[in-house]
Amino acid sequence: MNRGHNFKLQISFRRTEDDGPVFQKQDGERFDSSITVKLNVNTKYSVFLTTRPARPVKRVVLKGEKLDVDRQKPQRSDDDCGVYHTDWSTIGQFITKSNKRIYLPIVIEMEDGSTVETKMQTKLYPEKESSHSRWGQEFHMLDLDCTQKPGQHVVDIRKEMYI
Repeated sequence: MNRGHNFKLQISFRRTEDDGPVFQKQDGERFDSSITVKLNVNTKYSVFLTTRPARPVKRVVLKGEKLDVDRQKPQRSDDDCGVYHTDWSTIGQFITKSNKRIYLPIVIEMEDGSTVETKMQTKLYPEKESSHSRWGQEFHMLDLDCTQKPGQHVVDIRKEMYI
């Protein structure tokens, strides 16, 4: 019995301007997700996608914006992974009001026509604000354990972790 194809998809963000990290904070049970990723408005971010084992990625859609990806070389030559990069900007987005969160819809379109869909709870701070947006635990990645059943184009996310 074919149970499907399992793979990992990791999504990470870095500030493009200074290659600086993005931060996250524990929000407890105040919102839908217990983790909030902190971003700044009017800021360009480098977005990296890693698939293990390697799977060809066609594009990523962030908040409805279709972004082409460039294939990158894995850090280790023996690593069976696909690494992809794109740039995304928060120009024109609004600062999140106090005690509110917004969701960043993320769609990863694979070359085989399948898609991975998730959302990330975020808070957008003013452009140059750093005392709150760069405080907390460093956000390394959103780690997704995925499975794709034979004949299905929508990929199921079995487990999601903020690392």
